[in-house]
Amino acid sequence: MTEPSGRYAVLANATLEGGYPTPEAARTLREEAFFQRAVQTWLWALPAMNMFAMKKGHEQTSGVGYNVMAVYEQRLKPNTVITTPNSDVIYGLTFADLSVSGPLVIDAPPKLQALMDDFWHRPLVGPDIDGIRTFLGDVGIPGPDHGKGGTYLIVPEGYDGEVPDGAFVFTSRTNGVFIFVRGFFSSVEDLAPGVAAIEGITIRPLHGEAEPMRFEHVSDVAADALFPHDATYFDLLDEFIQGEAIDTVDPYMHGMLAAIGIRKGGSFAPSARERELLDHAAVTAWKMAKTDAAEFDEYPRARWWEDRRWVAHVLTNPDDFMHTLLDEQWRDRETGHTDVVAKAHMFVNHYSISTGMMTSIVGMGAKYGNAYKDSAGDYLRGERTYRIDLPPNPPANLFWSITIYDAETASGVAAEGQEYPSLNGMNDVPLNDDGSITLFVGPNPPEGAKNWLKSVPGRGWFSLYRFYGPKQEFFDRAYTVGDFVRVD
Repeated sequence: MTEPSGRYAVLANATLEGGYPTPEAARTLREEAFFQRAVQTWLWALPAMNMFAMKKGHEQTSGVGYNVMAVYEQRLKPNTVITTPNSDVIYGLTFADLSVSGPLVIDAPPKLQALMDDFWHRPLVGPDIDGIRTFLGDVGIPGPDHGKGGTYLIVPEGYDGEVPDGAFVFTSRTNGVFIFVRGFFSSVEDLAPGVAAIEGITIRPLHGEAEPMRFEHVSDVAADALFPHDATYFDLLDEFIQGEAIDTVDPYMHGMLAAIGIRKGGSFAPSARERELLDHAAVTAWKMAKTDAAEFDEYPRARWWEDRRWVAHVLTNPDDFMHTLLDEQWRDRETGHTDVVAKAHMFVNHYSISTGMMTSIVGMGAKYGNAYKDSAGDYLRGERTYRIDLPPNPPANLFWSITIYDAETASGVAAEGQEYPSLNGMNDVPLNDDGSITLFVGPNPPEGAKNWLKSVPGRGWFSLYRFYGPKQEFFDRAYTVGDFVRVD
């Protein structure tokens, strides 16, 4: 057995005299236990804190209430700091609280595409239709109304009250409910259809007088809706826990919370030394999650294609793209265990999930891929210039896009003079003679470049492709996205 060294050696060699620790050993080991519990708590709570931080950030720019929806009417720009926003659709975001409003009714117009998650980033559980399928989180086109429009009722767990005739009932295990609507358009020159699709929705309480809907246009409003990676993360976590019902699904991790001072109904008051340890723990956990993401191409079964660096949000059978290996809560479909590495990768750099986002039905839902490295296996850097080639006819019925994100914040790359950090099929994209697409990414456009996204020297970046309504060619593995190749 290899002898421990450095910090690990100090822990392993802490002195026990007759089976009892010396005062110095006790202090060292107790602080280490506090630190380790805080690290694991940070990672475990990341899906909730990603969500709760988005809520807090949008409250500052849009206001509070089930009837308030932040609408990115001119698409999302880098001034909105959240994890991997999509700059090529119109977003509508509402953060509701069932403990305030009671059960909520959503009147969904036709052709809507939306999802609903609880505040642990779990899709709301919907109805079985004809005993065949349970809908998890989806509203509209991927949901039980199939895009025809319909009435949805959001209720807390255990609800046995009134249900409007014909309503699709979705259950939330948290008071907080995230309602996320996407509006599509066919040309970047005319965004009105996407905005109109979103603003056709109505959200109202089942009982009592409804407040009128407020659609707050926020594309040009700077917002920081990112979770912290210092001790304030645990302050935010305590605020979240105090406002929610106790989730009995994971009592062990609630014990970890209690061990660092966070208890439902209690007062979170860490000492100065404990807050120092919480600071260290938060930074360490954040860097661990970021490393899980940056190195995800080395994780078993993470790559879309064995000879490419592109990785999947949800692990997918590399020999059969029709089958995901994880479910909507990042549990292995065979063993039932939570894939903690894949889940950290997801929620440190992304948000929101539903069946529609991971479905494997031709022409339905979406498929996503991340690239953190170039073809040589080196991280993507803002001072370098890269080329990526897409074969002709990207396999997407609705649209395709490639977006670049800051490696630290996971929000859109904020490069001077660049309004949107993305290229999409709704632009008039210049093609090569054979119909393929060449895109350059770098601080300056190479001579003759037809498609170019600007990066920032000194900042790492990563990319995300999106195929909305993926075609058969994607599932057949007949279409392969090229790697980023360094050309400078």
